[in-house]
Amino acid sequence: MEYLDVSDGDAVLWLWDGQTPSEHLQAAVKSLQERVGAGRVQMENIHRLMMANHAASSFNVALSGLIQPSTDSMSSDALGEVCRLLKSNGRLYMGQMVVGGLSDENKTDTSQKSMSALKLSGFVNVAQPTVLQLSDDMKQSIASQHNTSDIGLLLFTASKPSYEVGSTSQLKVAFGKKNKDPPQQKEKTAAVWKLSAMDIGDDDIELVDDDDLLDEEDKKKPDPASLRADCGTGPDKKRKACKNCTCGLADELDNEARQSKPATSACGNCNLGDAFRCSSCPYLGMPAFKAGEKIALSDRQLKADR
Repeated sequence: MEYLDVSDGDAVLWLWDGQTPSEHLQAAVKSLQERVGAGRVQMENIHRLMMANHAASSFNVALSGLIQPSTDSMSSDALGEVCRLLKSNGRLYMGQMVVGGLSDENKTDTSQKSMSALKLSGFVNVAQPTVLQLSDDMKQSIASQHNTSDIGLLLFTASKPSYEVGSTSQLKVAFGKKNKDPPQQKEKTAAVWKLSAMDIGDDDIELVDDDDLLDEEDKKKPDPASLRADCGTGPDKKRKACKNCTCGLADELDNEARQSKPATSACGNCNLGDAFRCSSCPYLGMPAFKAGEKIALSDRQLKADR
C-alpha cells in the first residue's frame, strides 16, 4: 500500500465492510500503524459510522474498500459523513470492485457513478481512478464470495476542500473606473457642439432656418374633428371614456349628463323665477321653467342687449 500518502502523526480512519475484519485487513492496519508512528489508525464498520459520534475534522486520511472491496458503492450519507470527519485538505482513498472485468464499458460506468457521488458529497480534486493489482489471496477470497474470478479493483482519490463548513472569508471587490474618452477625443467632441455668439454672426457659418425644417403638410392646422377620440364609438358600442381619460371625452360626457338631467330644486322655488330664488341659487338669471323640464334659452335670450 505504498500509494497511500500518509506520514508520521497522521490520524487515519479505516472503514471496513462485512461481519468481521479479515486477517489481511488486520495485517494491513498493523503495517499502517507503523507508518503513522505517533498518529493513530481508527477502524470503523462503514454501516455503523454514523453511530461512532466522531468529532468533525478528526482525521487526515480516510480509507475504504482497499483490502475487503465491495461491489456496493458507499452511500451518499456515508460519503458525506467521511467528508465531515476529514480535516481541511484531508484525503480519501476509496476502492471500488468491478465484477465482470475491467472492460472499457464497465470501467467508464463505474468511474462516472463513483466520481459523481464523491463530488456531490463535497469532495474536490476527484481524480480519474487507477487500477489496483489484487494479490492471489485477495482474488481467491473475493472469487469465493461472488462466484467469479473476473474481478477488477479501481482506486478513487479525492480530498476535502481547504475550508470548513460555515467558515467565512472577506472578499475584496475592486470596482473598476469607467473608461473615459482620451483628452484629444473629448476636445473633438466638445468642438462639435460648441457654438458661441460670435459664430452666430459669422457669415462663414451656415445655419439652418427653422422654417425650412417644416413642409407644407406640417404647417396645416389640424381639423378639430380629427383630434376627437373615437373611444367606444361604433354601431353597437356605447361612448365611454377610458380610465384616466386625457382626450376630453370624459368632460364632454359629463357635461352631456348634466344637461340632460332634469332640473331639480332644493327649496322648491327655483323654477318660479328670480323673484323667488335664493341669493346662491344656481338658476339666477335664467327664465322660469316647469319643474322637471330641461332648461332651454330662446334665441332672443341668447343675444346680448345693445
